[in-house]
Amino acid sequence: MDDSIYLARQPIFNEMGNIFAYELLYRNTENNSADVYDNLHATSRVLVNTLNYIGLNTLTYGLKAFVKVDDKILMDDVVHAVSAAYFVLEILESTSITPELVERVYALHAKGYRFALNHYSSEKEFIRHFHSLIEVIDYIKIDINHPDGSDKILASLKNYECKFIAEKIEDEESFTKAKSYDFHYFQGYYFSVPDLLAKENFDPDNTLLLDLIYLLKTNASLEKLMAAFDTSPYLTINLLKFIQINEGLIYDSISSIEQALLLIGRERLSSWLELMYYADAKSDGYKSNAHALQITQQALQRAYLMEELADTIKRSTRFSDMAYITGMLSISEIMFHESYRKLMEQITIDNIIITALLEKKGVIGRLLELSIAIEKNNLNMIGSIILELDLSERELNKCLLNSYRRSAAALNTNVFIEKQIELGTA
Repeated sequence: MDDSIYLARQPIFNEMGNIFAYELLYRNTENNSADVYDNLHATSRVLVNTLNYIGLNTLTYGLKAFVKVDDKILMDDVVHAVSAAYFVLEILESTSITPELVERVYALHAKGYRFALNHYSSEKEFIRHFHSLIEVIDYIKIDINHPDGSDKILASLKNYECKFIAEKIEDEESFTKAKSYDFHYFQGYYFSVPDLLAKENFDPDNTLLLDLIYLLKTNASLEKLMAAFDTSPYLTINLLKFIQINEGLIYDSISSIEQALLLIGRERLSSWLELMYYADAKSDGYKSNAHALQITQQALQRAYLMEELADTIKRSTRFSDMAYITGMLSISEIMFHESYRKLMEQITIDNIIITALLEKKGVIGRLLELSIAIEKNNLNMIGSIILELDLSERELNKCLLNSYRRSAAALNTNVFIEKQIELGTA
């Protein structure tokens, strides 16, 4: 069973030969191919893989990202999980155009969303179908080899202010023709085959997503939401990423999950969770894998241990919260195979946490080193750090037991863990 997620990107070039944007493409195999059986699922999968696994800036370097959408996505609240500042919504030719959809697209356009029209055709039926949307279409993609002549199609659209993208350019002859027709942008295999990217799958169980969506819809307390997030390092880390690409949020830095949840708000949070639910890894044939489970358990134990230790040392809620989130973030290098510095480009957190992660400095940095030393059973390091932090062996063992119990409960295991570390001469 393949335990990976896949995503492809293909650049769109301007007249100067520079990359103007990237189109993000659904893939579900390592063969750089796609079997799309449901557009809602495919688009959701593309967005989840972009936002949660690879990172938008890693994919597009700050340029626009084109993603395919249809009426299901546009009419659903999940569209609010898509940042208007970074994405262009490329409307598929199969989209059902209704008065309700037209009203929705105009409302989204007024909020800053930008739209492209996929595979424009000169057929009268196609033109009638999309005529009501043309005023809010910013980009139109036209097959350079369209049998009706892409130059004639361009001429029929000359009164509109949208930009035109020549697609399916597969050789120099097609490119030369596209330039002579005054296209604004160019895309095709002649420039670049879609670049395939893959990551290990850490998708949360859909039961957890449904629980969180239900809590939001029933206006559950913040404490209940926090308790649910408390069980998933994947959701916690990616919530911080999601916050950073949402324009209009005012904050300096984040130091707790509580602050993050309050900042993102229930509406955007619900849209993001529903997006992940629609992406549903299991419908692609994925399943939870042993390595993902091991990493999740390691993250939970480390975060809980650091929180327990912080509470023992200072008994300050803010300090304990920062220790906890540091523990969660410290597993990101293993989970997403990228450095802490790369992660820092995608989130905005308190400098104390940054220093702890990057330099292992400060009390929280030392707690992180202690947690790692315990995982590696490095007795000398354990002894040195607990002496430095004025922790007794009894206090350490108590914190360890609590962290093991909490991680077992979070993973819904029925095994009561009674594990103690032997400190030896430490």
